[in-house]
Amino acid sequence: MSSGHPFALSPDGRQLAFLAAGPDGLQQVWIRPMDSLDARPLLGAASPGAPPFFWSPDSRTIVFDGGRKLKKVAISGGEAESLCDLPAYAVGGSWNRDGVIIFGQSPGVIMRVSANGGSASPLTALDSSRDEIQHVLPLFLPDGRHFIYLRTSSKPENSGVYIGSLDATPQAQDSKRLLATAAGLAYVPSSDPGIGQLLFMRDGTLMAQRFDTRRLELVDEPFPVAEQVGAFREFGFFSASTNGVLAYIAGSKDRGSQLIWFDRQGKPIGTGVKGVYRCPALSPDGKQAALSQIDPGNGNSALWLVNFVRGTTTRFTFGPSIRENPIWSPDGNRIVYSSDATGAFDLYQKLANGARDEELLLKSSEAKHATSLSRDGRFLLYSSVGSKAKNALWVLPLEDEKEPFPFLQTEFNVGAGYFSPDGHWVVYDSDESGRYEIYVRRFSSDSPAAASDTGGKWQVSYGGGQEPTNPVFQAGTPKLLFQAPQQASTTVGDYTVDGKRFLFLAPVEQTGQAPFTVVLNWQAGLKK
Repeated sequence: MSSGHPFALSPDGRQLAFLAAGPDGLQQVWIRPMDSLDARPLLGAASPGAPPFFWSPDSRTIVFDGGRKLKKVAISGGEAESLCDLPAYAVGGSWNRDGVIIFGQSPGVIMRVSANGGSASPLTALDSSRDEIQHVLPLFLPDGRHFIYLRTSSKPENSGVYIGSLDATPQAQDSKRLLATAAGLAYVPSSDPGIGQLLFMRDGTLMAQRFDTRRLELVDEPFPVAEQVGAFREFGFFSASTNGVLAYIAGSKDRGSQLIWFDRQGKPIGTGVKGVYRCPALSPDGKQAALSQIDPGNGNSALWLVNFVRGTTTRFTFGPSIRENPIWSPDGNRIVYSSDATGAFDLYQKLANGARDEELLLKSSEAKHATSLSRDGRFLLYSSVGSKAKNALWVLPLEDEKEPFPFLQTEFNVGAGYFSPDGHWVVYDSDESGRYEIYVRRFSSDSPAAASDTGGKWQVSYGGGQEPTNPVFQAGTPKLLFQAPQQASTTVGDYTVDGKRFLFLAPVEQTGQAPFTVVLNWQAGLKK
């Protein structure tokens, strides 16, 4: 079976698991029996971490990233059990019949842990000489000892599918590339026990190629299975069971997202450009927006600028990598963003007029995503995930070449953070209560130790409080302003400085959950 987009067919092909929001807005795993029209939420499988998830070989249990913990839960019900700690996001995995679980990490390597739980140990090692960023989407082959997985490198010639073994040390894994691809991966057995099918993405088309499991090599030439299949980064929007069921989500060029303006009553007051966009950020004067435009063929993305006054769209960054999370400087002269151009996601900036090349602000082994600039332009707030920083909020001083310092490091999953207009507070989200809620903490720029010190914190997504600090923060009861439209990505909107207009991305010609296409006995139509 595959391990890609946040949906997965069970190995027996009888059930489809997918990630969706319930009536309360909480993201969790849902189960849809293939012989039923009804889906049900899988209690205990709320997933604040990164998808995808994967099944046990008997189709009775699902493993998922529960936020700093790899967890498993029986689809028959019950509490989720923690298997091991996660130093980074889990990205794909597989479970063999001997009770061994392997999973990928972003950033990071393939890890191994017992299905009964314990400490995870590395199976692969990143090769810095090949500029490798991550090893993800591992899948066991029929012998239960070998596995295939995706290596991602900043050099395209090194990215692709590789073969690993449980019996090799991390440094001794085979470094010969099996297949060149940037997204999607699945292995499906056939009627011949020695020959299976390798499924992968190529320029928006789902491809298949025969694979000899005894000699561990590809056979014949690849051929198309389905066209216009969706993909994002290393994820192919498809999943296959071991008995001939295939499910995928279309990635037609006609689909994508559209910028829509709303007033404070939720009334649409104008539309903008259409495309495969995410992460919209308005300039301080509200006349422009920076967006990350995705190439559906390879999952890479570049930043583009939309000028609402002139009605123009201009490419802002270039190169074969991912650039996202744009943030405008308070004076509108610079844009800060994250990119994996040279390895893990690092922080860059570039003049908004495009007059100069991009400038590297911060490089390290951890993945970093810019979230907010202080109003005076002195501090950049960013989230960091990795072995050193765990999952935390950090502050990068932009003056005097000072070192970054932590704003918040806890045992819980911490999300995006934003400075208040006066620079004295930071609002962020955390799952410390068991689900994501919004919190506020005091920020001090006097010293790193004082950044998130004794000023206290307030949970503001359902109530609030105050302490005798100077200045004082006070939160009232949240009230619904208006219902935002169904969104096309996780980072979806922004608003003007005066709070009177809101800019959202919404799907084009699509409402609700994207439909699945399910094909039964799909291998029967393949050429022999």
